[in-house]
Amino acid sequence: MRVILERTLRTSAVAALLYAWWLTGRTPASGSEAPLVADADSALTAPQLAQRLADPMRQQLHLSLTAVPDAASRAVLHAADHAGVDVSWQSRDSAAQLTSIALSALPLADPAGGTVLRVAVRDSAMIALADSVGWIDSAQTESGGVSWTLPSTRRQYSVSHQGTIARVNSADSAAIGRLRLFAAPGWEARFVMRALEESGWNVDAAFAVAPRATVTAGLLAPLDTARYAAVIALDSTAWLQASAIERFVRSGGGLVLFADAARGSAMRALRAGESATTVSGVPGALQTTAPREGLPLVPIISLAAGAVPIERSARAGAPLAIAARTVGVGRVLHVGYRDTWEWRMLGNESAPTDHRAWWQSLVHRTAFVSHRGTDQWSTFPGEAAPLADLVARVGPPGLQNASTVTENLAPVAPPVWLFALAGTALLAAWWSRRLRDAR
Repeated sequence: MRVILERTLRTSAVAALLYAWWLTGRTPASGSEAPLVADADSALTAPQLAQRLADPMRQQLHLSLTAVPDAASRAVLHAADHAGVDVSWQSRDSAAQLTSIALSALPLADPAGGTVLRVAVRDSAMIALADSVGWIDSAQTESGGVSWTLPSTRRQYSVSHQGTIARVNSADSAAIGRLRLFAAPGWEARFVMRALEESGWNVDAAFAVAPRATVTAGLLAPLDTARYAAVIALDSTAWLQASAIERFVRSGGGLVLFADAARGSAMRALRAGESATTVSGVPGALQTTAPREGLPLVPIISLAAGAVPIERSARAGAPLAIAARTVGVGRVLHVGYRDTWEWRMLGNESAPTDHRAWWQSLVHRTAFVSHRGTDQWSTFPGEAAPLADLVARVGPPGLQNASTVTENLAPVAPPVWLFALAGTALLAAWWSRRLRDAR
């Protein structure tokens, strides 16, 4: 019996050592296959993620998400992915995707300053806007986006939808340039210049009042984005400077091109399309809530390559009234309306304000504004588009193939109790042999 016991003990010791040797070449099973879950109610913070990832036994990390993780958590996941951890994620609800939202902030082309915030979201949604102080506004997106125009302030803005938050810093605008007006003397030039100057713009113009007499307004200078933000061409007086205007636009300047200036071949490279026959205004429309329907209109037809429609008239056939295009790195707004001064003179009691605001919006769409970012707040890269940042850092949604990452893993130390068992068994067999020899 004692001999059988000794053989059993030696066999157990050898079996324990062989099992320990076999485990040395295996990958860890503890915690490697279990998904790490984070949801909108109990989301894992960046420190919690870092603590989980500090476990040397963890070689895989799978996130089941109901919202995009915050910027700090995405940075931790990115670091883990580069450190060799197989990081993957997917939406917890397989029938719904995570919220895709993006936010941008650009300085407003206005002497008074301001910021234009634009939000893009995949689906129609209610978007909440806030700054570093608190909630500002909310809006329902239309056609996948919404925009706000806010006063000039250096702030950090954020928008949120279904637990996903996008943040961006407002940009500091540099000095706004002047406007250059090309127009023949008359009611249109007078009221356009007045509307722009009432909005705070400095307007330079030269009016030929006689064959040898020219009246200038402001300080005329060569067209350059260092001096001017935009050019306004009302009629054929701009044709003599067509080549200079084209160079100005291609270098980043803006151009508001009206119908009478767009007709000539000199502006062929800049206009958004061809001009059709003039359509008379609708009688009495100047006194309504759609006063531009009362203005004469030269419809824009045969759009140039890259041109996009901006506004259509409600008249028969829905003629195109305003179109835009990019020339070089500058923007051109082709406007088909004529004699806009009639709106201000013959419209209702709000006509002066509405006329001024409309002209201001035309300049806002085109004017060149140099801007610089601000480092007043520290933000993580990618905060403006959280879902895109998550994909860029750890890849698209889906489970990764674990076999591709486990081949190069370091061997795992076997449990200590196996060596203790083997040592105890060998010691017991040796002691039994001593006692048997002593007899």
